[in-house]
Amino acid sequence: MAKIQEPILFSSYFGLEPQALEAHGLIDPFLNVDTQLFIDPVLLGKSSNKIISDNSLETFKNHFSKFIRLLIISEEEGDAAWKGAQKLLDLREPPENGLGFGGSYRSGNSRPEEIRDQIIRTAKEIIELGSKDPEMVSLMGFFEEGVGPDTISDFTTRVIMENLVEITQSFCESKNIPMSDFGGQYNLPKYEIDSKSSFIVLVPTDIVRDLPIANDWSDVSRAVMENQLIRERVSVFLGGIAEPTIKEKKEALRYAALESANSFAEFLEAVKNSATGYDSNMDALGYYALKRIFSEDLDKYRLDEKYKVEADPANLKQFVIETLEQFKHHVENGNLWEELWAEGKPKKERAAQLIYYAMADCFCKANNIDISPEANMGGGPIDFKFSQGYVARVLVEMKRSSGKVVSGYTKQLEIYKNASRTEFGIYVVIDYGDNKSSFEIIRRARADLISAGEPASDILVIDATPKDSASIRKDVAETIPLNFGDE
Repeated sequence: MAKIQEPILFSSYFGLEPQALEAHGLIDPFLNVDTQLFIDPVLLGKSSNKIISDNSLETFKNHFSKFIRLLIISEEEGDAAWKGAQKLLDLREPPENGLGFGGSYRSGNSRPEEIRDQIIRTAKEIIELGSKDPEMVSLMGFFEEGVGPDTISDFTTRVIMENLVEITQSFCESKNIPMSDFGGQYNLPKYEIDSKSSFIVLVPTDIVRDLPIANDWSDVSRAVMENQLIRERVSVFLGGIAEPTIKEKKEALRYAALESANSFAEFLEAVKNSATGYDSNMDALGYYALKRIFSEDLDKYRLDEKYKVEADPANLKQFVIETLEQFKHHVENGNLWEELWAEGKPKKERAAQLIYYAMADCFCKANNIDISPEANMGGGPIDFKFSQGYVARVLVEMKRSSGKVVSGYTKQLEIYKNASRTEFGIYVVIDYGDNKSSFEIIRRARADLISAGEPASDILVIDATPKDSASIRKDVAETIPLNFGDE
C-alpha cells in the first residue's frame, strides 16, 4: 500500500465545519487517502437521499438489465454479446469517490480481466437458472474469490456517477465551494496538494458500509441465517470440514444459493433485508474517531523532545516507544478507550490502528520521520513501519487480545523483521479483557529468546477495558507485567 502522509479532510481543505456535511448526510472524505468504506448497491433503495433511492436505484437496475439481456443472447465467451457485457462491467477504481483500499493520492486502479470475466460467468450461470434480477451482480462478492466489496463498490460508483455528481454540485453550490470542469460534462470540486490534483464526488453516508481488510464472513453469515433453506444447505456442504476457510465457505454458499432460481431469489431478498449502512455511532472501523482527531487541535499529541536518529538508529526505536506510551496513556488514563468500544463490544482491530496512526503522524512530522501504515514487507502487510533513511527502521504490529496473539508475536512479526532487515520490532496488544493467557505465553517466548542471546521484539499491552468502574479498570502492570524491555 502506498505511504499515507498528512491526511486532509474535504471540510478542512474547503474551510467548512465538519457538521456541514453531516447535516446533508454526506461523508466528509479524506482527499489524499482512501476512506475504507464502500458503496453497497443493495442499500440504494434504502437511502434517505431521494436522488439515490429513486434515480440511482433505477439507473443501477436499468444498466444491469442491459447486461443481463446481452448475456441471455450470448452463445459463447468472446462473442459480440459477451464483449458488450464486458463493456458494461467496468471494474476500474473511480478515484473521485475516495473510497476503497488505496493509499496516498487516490490514483485509482484497474482489476484483472479474469475477475471481470468470472463475474460474467457466474451471472450467466444464474441467468440459466431462470433468474433475471439485475441486482444479482450485488452478490458476486459472496460467491467469487477475489471479488471483494471494493470491486462491487467501484462498478456501482461508475454506474451511478451522474447522480453522485448531482448531489455534489448541489452541496457545493449551497456552500459556495468552487468547482472546475470535469470531462466536459460536469463541474466538480477539485483539490491540489503537493502538485497533485483530483476531482471529488461526495457520497451519502447511508449507502456505504465498512470495508473489511479480509473478505469477512460475518455479513454472509447474517444473510444465511435469515433463510432456513440456504442455512441448511450451507451446513450440509460444510459438515465434514472442521475449520472451513473463506474460500470453502463461499463454495458452500454458491452451492446453496445457486441450486435454483427460487433459492437465488430467496438469498438475494435475505441479503437486501439484512443490509444496513455504516453505523457512525458504532464506528466499528474508527473512521469518525479518526476524523475527529484530525479536525481538532493536535498540539496535545505532539512531542517536544527531538530524537537524533541520524546519530544512532536505536534512537528511532526510542521515539516509537514514546509514541506508543502516549497512546497507552490516553487510552488507559484518558477517555480514548471509549473510541475502541461500541455498544459494549470491542471495535475492529483497525479502529485502534487508525487512532494510533493519527497520533503518531503528529509525532513524526515534528521529527522528520516517515510512518507507513500497512507497508508490505514481503511477508505481508505490517501494521506500521517507521523509518528515517535506509538504516533506521522500526516495525510495529498491533493486535487485539481476542486475535491470534501468540502466532502474531512468535511468527508474523519476525517474518516482517527479516524482510525489512531490521532487529527492531514492537508488538502491541490491545487488551479488551479477554484471552489473557496468551500474554503469559508471549512473555515466556520473549524471555526464551533473550536467554538464547537472540533479538526479541518488545511487547506492550494496552488496557482498553472500560474505565467506568473500579472493578473493571485494572493496572496491566500489576496483573501481567508486560511492558517495554520486560524480561
